[in-house]
Amino acid sequence: MKSRSFVHGALYALAGLVAIGICLAAVALLWIDRQGTWASAYKSARNITGVLSADISRTLQIYDLSLRGVVERLGEADINDVNRATLQRFLFDRSSSAEYLGAIVVLDRDGNIRYDSTSINPAPLNFADRDYFRVHRDAHDAGLYVSRPYISRLRPGDESIAISRRIDNPDGSFAGVVTGSLRMAYFRDRFAELSIGTHDVITIFRNDGVELVRHPYSMVDGGDDGQGALAFQQFLIRRENTFVGAWTPDGVNRLYTFNSIENTPLVIDVALAVDDILAPWERRAALIVPVTLALFFSVMAQIVLFRREMRWRRAFEQQLQERAQTDGLTGIANRRTFDEVLEREWAVARRDGTPISLLFLDADYFKRYNDRYGHQEGDELLKMLALALKKKARRPRDLAARYGGEEFVVLLPGTDKRQAVAIAETIRRAIAELAVPHEDNEGGVVTVSIGVATAVPTGTDTLSRLVEAADAAVYQAKKAGRNRVAAA
Repeated sequence: MKSRSFVHGALYALAGLVAIGICLAAVALLWIDRQGTWASAYKSARNITGVLSADISRTLQIYDLSLRGVVERLGEADINDVNRATLQRFLFDRSSSAEYLGAIVVLDRDGNIRYDSTSINPAPLNFADRDYFRVHRDAHDAGLYVSRPYISRLRPGDESIAISRRIDNPDGSFAGVVTGSLRMAYFRDRFAELSIGTHDVITIFRNDGVELVRHPYSMVDGGDDGQGALAFQQFLIRRENTFVGAWTPDGVNRLYTFNSIENTPLVIDVALAVDDILAPWERRAALIVPVTLALFFSVMAQIVLFRREMRWRRAFEQQLQERAQTDGLTGIANRRTFDEVLEREWAVARRDGTPISLLFLDADYFKRYNDRYGHQEGDELLKMLALALKKKARRPRDLAARYGGEEFVVLLPGTDKRQAVAIAETIRRAIAELAVPHEDNEGGVVTVSIGVATAVPTGTDTLSRLVEAADAAVYQAKKAGRNRVAAA
């Protein structure tokens, strides 16, 4: 009765361990699902940034080509001798025109309108106060410049940004600016076409951190250098494409995904609200947890029985495996195990260019020993020889095995010929020093003959040659008088 209670207690303890395993599995499943949810959100954000950045890059590049064309044509000789109407067509004949693109304007060195793509006689306006004019005036290498948002003076009330390039005199001095306007409605309409959550935010920054436009749109956001740029500043500090934080005035924790807009000084950021991302996962978790618990309680008894059966089966299979790898008489590795290990070590030696040695050992006049002392004593002698070999093959990769009958082998990976011969001699002396009586052998004690073969495998060598060489060395030792070591 007491024994049965002990068994029941052990089974209940095992069931408790299974319960912990099931809980851990459920936690792991939820974690993997959560990581998958994050990966899906990240992929969605990357797709949005990819689509938007490609569209914006294409639009700005087309507009930039028009600006470059104007700059090149302004550098033509005798351009000032062309009449106004012809000059207008010459400068702006390939200028881009689309729903969101405004006029291309050439400003002189003082910021006054010199040429206007929409009018032969441009309005007498000055733009020296605009940031795009000041940047090009003060730096000759500004390249393509995207301005802060502003209210257009040519189209009153229309919020725009300017794309501009510097114009130089032949001597490299500042000659003016060519600029084109892009209506902010372009970005708002592109953002509106996307399906994003109510708490998600799309922002376009300049590469100096200035925020140009944000969706959901607010005119107050344009050009903001404060809270709106904190996420971008974090991006600059970490140099990461993705991170999580709450860096907007609304305090919402978001997954920020950045992407540079190719060939422009702009960076686009798609920020997905973390709560919205995880909401589907939280719903699944609320379902998985009770279902897992219900499943656990319904199958606990079956788990206990299954674990017991599996333990018995594993023990039986382990026993069979050990029997398949071990010689039944001597307890050391059998011929099959030796062949497998030799093939594996041969491949290692060939790969690393290292030596491998094989000792082939044969008991001298073993048949006479059997005939005189009987097969039972012969078996005891084989066990003794196996134990002696096992004691000498002590390195982790050394292997002593019974090859067949009274023949044994010792595999010595990473061992050269000199070392192998020394080990073989040690084995020979150790067996002779046991002084096991053998009246039909010279000296009256049991002795062995050992053949040694060593190889550094190359592409053309085969492991069978190593075995053949060691076997031939044994016969060489026997022919020379037995109780000795011969090297192939």
